[in-house]
Amino acid sequence: MGYRKFSKRISQRTSDAMSKFVLAQDPETISFAGGLPDNNLFPVEELKYAYEEVLRTEGNCAFQYSSTMGDLKLRELIGEQFFSKWGLTINPENIILTEGSQQALDLLGKLFLDEDDIALIEEPGYLGTIQAWSMFTSRLIGIPQDEYGINTDYLEDVLRNLDERVKVLYIVPDFSNPAGTCLVIERRKKILELSEKYDFFVVEDLAYSLLSYDTNTLPPLITISKSEKIITIGSFSKILSPGLRTGFIIANREVINALIRLKEASDLCSGTLNQKMIYQYWRLGFLEKHVEKLRKSYKEKRDALKTALENTFKTIAKWNYPQGGFFFFLTFPEWVDAYKLAEYALNNKTSFVPGEEFFVSQEGKNTARISFSQVPVDKVEEGVKRLIRAWEEYKEKEKEKITI
Repeated sequence: MGYRKFSKRISQRTSDAMSKFVLAQDPETISFAGGLPDNNLFPVEELKYAYEEVLRTEGNCAFQYSSTMGDLKLRELIGEQFFSKWGLTINPENIILTEGSQQALDLLGKLFLDEDDIALIEEPGYLGTIQAWSMFTSRLIGIPQDEYGINTDYLEDVLRNLDERVKVLYIVPDFSNPAGTCLVIERRKKILELSEKYDFFVVEDLAYSLLSYDTNTLPPLITISKSEKIITIGSFSKILSPGLRTGFIIANREVINALIRLKEASDLCSGTLNQKMIYQYWRLGFLEKHVEKLRKSYKEKRDALKTALENTFKTIAKWNYPQGGFFFFLTFPEWVDAYKLAEYALNNKTSFVPGEEFFVSQEGKNTARISFSQVPVDKVEEGVKRLIRAWEEYKEKEKEKITI
């Protein structure tokens, strides 16, 4: 049929990384590709109890449509609890529930971006945001990260030199996907300053903020400033279950009202039953205990991968040391094509995601995202051994084409 019968947006950038490296796995593959929660950590018994509590207290109403904004009790609980450690309470009228954070990104793309609008994203940046916003504009600009998060000096230079106004900036301030970086407090404040000066919105994605392993999570932007240019998104995918497809957006009332219109046109409302279940699960005190369990388990996985990488790749690549989240981000010598290396890895029954997938600038061809979230601790070492075999095979077969 061809794309000519479809809208222009369907021809925008796409990626085969999910199908090729994340989802299409041999059962014997030890996968470092997927940034997915560990199946073995889903709290099945507690979830069953919470569902039973919903049916006991809500009855037939649990199966009805909800409002477009989502279940009021869950919105109230998010507003009361999510930022309580920083002394902040959010009015539930400033919260809208979504089908995971991916729908949040799609709705925000629809809200802010027309075809020629400029949006900024940290680079490397979350592939889901790149895919979602590329549907609305071809003018995504990557702002480089270093070990301290997005480079705010570079950001300021870009803002100063652009002839047109930037509409929105996207960041993952805590343990970002894929870089694993944590944005230092000085840069958080600088972003807020630049947002006011250059009149753009900031979308902060808190997907991994509760998964800190070594230090306390730094204050989100929303807790530092009362600016109406801050939009905060989050979800229960990483801290409970992605199958529940429940996320949220926090914003000023004008933004929320516009999002209600967009969500009504998109799906009318998110699933009532899962929202009510999450409320009960949280109300019953299960969520805090579960998050502590996740921190302990993922920290053990991270430490195992750190040791394995140091024992094998120390002289081959450089990487970050994530203090939370799911990811190491490796940088190989410039001659390396990580996409080809990933194909060698598949042949050795292991996998990772080539880093170029996370760059809008078409850079990062010598980088790789290595996720530890799904790999059992006792298989990490063997998985890295397979990676090093893939590396040796790749280097041997490619060395005639390159100068090392």
